[in-house]
Amino acid sequence: MMRWLPVLFVALVGSFTLLDGAPAPALPEELDDAELYTEDGKNVVTCALCATVVEDVMILLQNGTVTDEQIIDYIINTCAMLNIFTNPDQVCGGLTAIALPTIRYIFDTGVVIPGNICGMLLQGQECALSDPEPLEWTIVPSSNPKPPVNEPSQPPPDSPTIKVLHLSDIHYDPEYLAGANAVCGDPLCCRATSGQVVNATDAAGYWGDYRTCDMPWYLIEDAVSQMATRHPDVGYIIWTGDLTPHDVWSTAKEENIYIIDRLMTLMTQYFPGVPVYPTLGNHESHPVNTFSPPEITDPELSTSWLYDEADRQWARWLPAEVSSTIRYGGFYTALVQPGLRIVSMNMNYCYTLNYWTYYKSQDPASSLLWLSQVLEEAELNGEKVHILSHIPPGNEDCWTIFSREFAKLINRFESTVAAQFYGHTHNDEYKVFYDVVEVTRPVNVAFIAPSLTTYSKLNPGYRTYTVDGQRPGSTWSVLDFSTFIMNLTEANQRGSEVAPVWSELYQAKQEYGLTDLTPLSMDMLFQRMLTDDALFQLYFKNHHKNADEVVAEGCTNRCKSNLLCRIVTTDIADQSKCVNIRHELFSHPEF
Repeated sequence: MMRWLPVLFVALVGSFTLLDGAPAPALPEELDDAELYTEDGKNVVTCALCATVVEDVMILLQNGTVTDEQIIDYIINTCAMLNIFTNPDQVCGGLTAIALPTIRYIFDTGVVIPGNICGMLLQGQECALSDPEPLEWTIVPSSNPKPPVNEPSQPPPDSPTIKVLHLSDIHYDPEYLAGANAVCGDPLCCRATSGQVVNATDAAGYWGDYRTCDMPWYLIEDAVSQMATRHPDVGYIIWTGDLTPHDVWSTAKEENIYIIDRLMTLMTQYFPGVPVYPTLGNHESHPVNTFSPPEITDPELSTSWLYDEADRQWARWLPAEVSSTIRYGGFYTALVQPGLRIVSMNMNYCYTLNYWTYYKSQDPASSLLWLSQVLEEAELNGEKVHILSHIPPGNEDCWTIFSREFAKLINRFESTVAAQFYGHTHNDEYKVFYDVVEVTRPVNVAFIAPSLTTYSKLNPGYRTYTVDGQRPGSTWSVLDFSTFIMNLTEANQRGSEVAPVWSELYQAKQEYGLTDLTPLSMDMLFQRMLTDDALFQLYFKNHHKNADEVVAEGCTNRCKSNLLCRIVTTDIADQSKCVNIRHELFSHPEF
């Protein structure tokens, strides 16, 4: 996830205010209080600014007096005014040219309520919704009563287990160039096109770079090769998306397909015969982040090309019967072993940087209705379910109503859903889901895996899980997990002739003093971090995969509050637990 994208989203609409001769919108004085920042810490989006520019844009688009070329020119000028990129012509102009057909279509339908846009886009900032009623929806609850909840028992000693490998956010960049400029000032650097290297320290490292750079192929292959050597006993692999680079201004379907195919083939080469259960990241689409609902059939606007490609690629590992739902909405369910079912969701439908979310936010592709039906059938069949997707529900960029309804399903089927797995944040973290009635009772855990990419200020990383295996009464729960990293600083210091060293960063139970990874234990870990700063700083170190620069900075005050808040937030609109955290840490809620 890139924090400057909301800035560019507003720029895509905001710059239209220049077209009718009106002055550019002034940046409000309260700018520094916003929650969204560019990569260098600039803070340029607020509710007030967003509302002003959206209103002007709607007028201009509805009048139909502005050409696409004019729109692109003035969006470039707005980006230059906000000073958020070194090359606004390339970044803002390119992304606008790619996204404009989608934006025009959505606005021309008249479905979008302008006064709701900022409230959805900046939902973490409590921007008002002018007409929230059309956005409201709910999933019809299961007609079957919720079974009694029993605390999960731990498996007997020497019970069978399964090792699961979790890969996420590879972000392979075919154009990565060692020695190129790593501080180009654009969303993605370390390319031949990234400008001149002024200082020697600005040059991209051979094995990757901590700055806004993605992964070279040889590092990806080295990573997967050592995974295969270190973990020959992997039972299956979960792969939670984002395969393509952060060059959002120059994406193309053909390049995305090339990257998807090359990475899928690599996994087949190093893990022959090992099942892989993938899901789609927000970067796989073109334009980036755009996932249209199934009723959009225009080839220029539809996401069906990606779903068709995913179905073709994933057929290496998945049964034929999942094809129909993949091609319909990018989701599927498959039986891993008798008693354990995978459900791969397309959470890109909740993404607030997906333009189509503003067109249809009410359960796009009926994916949550489908999930409810799958979970009900699994419950009746006595199966346990692992849910995997890219974007974690409750994230600040997952639409609140979608997250709320998803959390209701997790609550209803807490005895069926054994675990959840996500990526997207690039960090090593987790979330705890709580009962909707007994709001302090933890009911489920979402495990969020670190990224393989270094983007940004991170070491490459991945996870393995130990899962309760096939036995009578198996819980199929996560018993422990390990995170593995490559220290990028050390790898680049050793040079290109020496292979990087991958090592285990930590094992969860040992690191955090846990007896198990049940929802209750993971909630207790959160509670302990509220008062034990040494424990929290350990979590912070692992959260950033022990990246040298970030760990040296430490995490206190607002950083600590925000990081703890993320653990217990499964619906961004419900900040009650975050308020309690601020009370606990700082004795007042407005810290």
